[in-house]
Amino acid sequence: MTEFMTESTVKNINFDYIFNEVKPITEYGIKKKQEAKPFKRGQEADLRNAFNKIRAFIESSKRRDIIDVLKHVKNIYETIDRAKKNQVLDEVELFEVKNFLIQTERLEKVLKTFRMDDLKLTPMPQLYELLDPAHEKLNTFYIYDEYSEKLKDIRLKKKQAEKNIAVLKKAIKETIEKKYDVKLNLKDEVTVSKSNKEKAEELSKEGNLRVSGENYLNVIFKIKNNEEIDGLEQELEHLRNEEEEEEFLIRQRISEKIKEYHATITDNINVIGETDYLIARANYAQKTNSVEPEITQDLEITVKSGRNLKLEKSLKEKHKTYVPVDLSLRKNAVCITGANMGGKTVSLRMIGQIAALAAYGMFIPCEYARLCLFEHIFISVGDDQSIEKGLSTFGAEIVNLKEALDYSEKRCLILIDELAGGTNPKEGYAITKAVVNYLKNKNCITVLTTHYDNVANDEDVQNLQVAGLVLPGEADLFKINNIDQIAEYMDYRLIEVKYQKDIPKDAIKIAKMAGIYEEIIIDAERYIND
Repeated sequence: MTEFMTESTVKNINFDYIFNEVKPITEYGIKKKQEAKPFKRGQEADLRNAFNKIRAFIESSKRRDIIDVLKHVKNIYETIDRAKKNQVLDEVELFEVKNFLIQTERLEKVLKTFRMDDLKLTPMPQLYELLDPAHEKLNTFYIYDEYSEKLKDIRLKKKQAEKNIAVLKKAIKETIEKKYDVKLNLKDEVTVSKSNKEKAEELSKEGNLRVSGENYLNVIFKIKNNEEIDGLEQELEHLRNEEEEEEFLIRQRISEKIKEYHATITDNINVIGETDYLIARANYAQKTNSVEPEITQDLEITVKSGRNLKLEKSLKEKHKTYVPVDLSLRKNAVCITGANMGGKTVSLRMIGQIAALAAYGMFIPCEYARLCLFEHIFISVGDDQSIEKGLSTFGAEIVNLKEALDYSEKRCLILIDELAGGTNPKEGYAITKAVVNYLKNKNCITVLTTHYDNVANDEDVQNLQVAGLVLPGEADLFKINNIDQIAEYMDYRLIEVKYQKDIPKDAIKIAKMAGIYEEIIIDAERYIND
C-alpha cells in the first residue's frame, strides 16, 4: 500500500479502519484482501468490471448460498503443496481435499448462474471419484476396501482372526466363571479380596489366569493367552502391518493423483478467494449504504451526500447526527475556506477516503459519486512523529509538503490541511499562495484548507467555503455559553464562491459561545475593527 498511500495517509483518511471492516470468510479471501492492489489510471475498465461483480452479488438472492458454502471451505494450501512435493498425505489431509472438492462443486453450481467469465470454477469429478470409490457421497474419508483387492482380503482375514480370538477368550471366560463362581468384567478381569484366601489361592492355580495387579486389599486376575490365542494374535499383528503398508500405498497413489490436479486446485482456490473478497465488499457496501461510483478519465471528484464512515460511527455512538457533504472538485487546485470548527479537515479526510475506496474497488458511502483514478494519494494533517523527532510544527509541515510535491508530476490527489499554519501569518500566506500557484498547473487535484485571505482569489483556483455558523442574535450568543452546542448552529455544507477576498471570521463568535468574558470579546472586536 505504501507506493499508493503512505502509512500516515492510510491512517489519516481512516482507510485502515474501513479496510479492517471488510471481512472475508475464508483464508483464501483474507489472502486476496491482503494482496489487494489499487486500481490506477489506465485501469478504469478493470475497476468497472470489479464493480459489476460487486453489484451483481448485492442484487442477487444467491449471495446467501455462496456465503453458506464459503463457511465450509477450509485452507488446503499446505496439503496440496505437500502433494506437489511428492509427500504422502494422511487420511485427515485426504479428507480436507475431498471436502474442498465437495464445496467447489457446490459453489460452481451457484457461480455459473452469474455468468462471470473470470469467476469460473473447474469441478474435478475424476479426482472426487478417487476419494469416494464407494460412492457414499459423504463428507468423510476412509481407506475403502474398494481401493484394493489385497486390502479387502487382508481386512477379511483380520476380521476372522479377531473373531477367532474373541471366541476362544469367551469360551475360557465362561469356563472360569462357571468353575470358580466368579464374574469377569469386560476386560476379562476379576478382582478377589485378599481376605478370601481360599478363592485367591484357587484362582492362582488356574492355568488360564495370571495375576495382572494387586494392592494391600485385593488381587486382580486376568485371562492368560494360551498357545492358540498367542498364535492368532501374532497372525493378527502381521495382518495389521500388512494393512498399514497397503493403506500407505493407496494413500501414495491418491497423493500422486492430487499432484496432477495441483494447477487446477490452485486456480479454483484463486477463484474462491476472489469471490470471497468480492462478497465481503458487497456485504460492507450494503451494511454502510454505499453506492457504486461512476469512474471517469477526467480529472474530477464529485460527491453528493458524502460521509466519513469512521466519524459517522463515532457520532452515532454519541447519539449525534452526521451531516453529509456535497462537493465537486473540477480544477487542479481547490481551496476550502470558512468557519473555524466548520469541518474543513473532516471534508479533507473524506475526499481522500472516497478516492482510496474507489481505487481499492469498493463502493462509496454517499448518494452519488463520480471520480477519476489516481497514481498516488497523499494527505498532510500534521505529523506528530516528525515533531517527536525534533521538528517544529512548521518543520513537520514542510517535510510533508516536500513529499507531496515529489508526487505532483503524476496524476495524484494531494490533500493539505492548513499549510504553513505553524509560522508567522505573512510568510505563511506567501508560502501557501506560492504552493497553490505551483500546483494549479499540475495534472493532479490538490485540495488545501486555509485561513489565509486571497489564496483562492484566482480564476484557476476553485474556492469551496464552509457555510459556517447560523446563529441567533448577537445578544443571545453570551446566553449559549456552551461550546458543545456549536455543532447545532454550524452548517457544514461546502458552497462554491468566486474570488472571495476575505474568508469568514467565526473565531470571536465561537469564543462567545465558549463563555469567554464579554470584556475580552469586546476588546478583540475593537482590534479587528481598527
